[in-house]
Amino acid sequence: HKFQSVPTFVINGKVYEGYKTFEEIKELLDCSVEKDYKAENQAPTSLFVVQNEIEKDFFGQKGEKVVLENKEIRLEAAQFNDNKARFYNVVLASGKTVYFFVVRDKDGKYRAAANACQVCFQQKKGFRQEGNEMVCNNCGNRYPMEKIATEKGGCNPAPISPNLELKDGKIIVKQSELEGVAGLF
Repeated sequence: HKFQSVPTFVINGKVYEGYKTFEEIKELLDCSVEKDYKAENQAPTSLFVVQNEIEKDFFGQKGEKVVLENKEIRLEAAQFNDNKARFYNVVLASGKTVYFFVVRDKDGKYRAAANACQVCFQQKKGFRQEGNEMVCNNCGNRYPMEKIATEKGGCNPAPISPNLELKDGKIIVKQSELEGVAGLF
């Protein structure tokens, strides 16, 4: 397409020409205004974001949506007796969604890790369980349950906690631990 002296831009492969209002651009981008920012001696500007950007971007197992109460998540411990990984997602106060999983290893320890690693996190594919191992959906590296949340770096699932607190039949995942892996999402 030949660009002319009027504003020309491409959205999702379609060429648009001419002057557009802010409202028209928001509609073309399927955006909503999130916050207004006003810097000293500058005209007001708006920040807009694509709706559900995080949901669209994560391709791994999203799991059950859980909510923080008093800066923690409480999960029924009995559900992990089958030694199967359970996947969850939570929206932090910052607005960032963190995807994570909880497992119970053969020794009875409850472990939590991000459904992402420092090497492959940009692919946003996460992990899956195969037997007693968690497998990276991007590179195929395998990690035994007993090693989950014990090693940082590489393609290890990013650690949240290698030994979650068990209280009154509930496993407790702390907000501060989840915030520690938020940068991967």
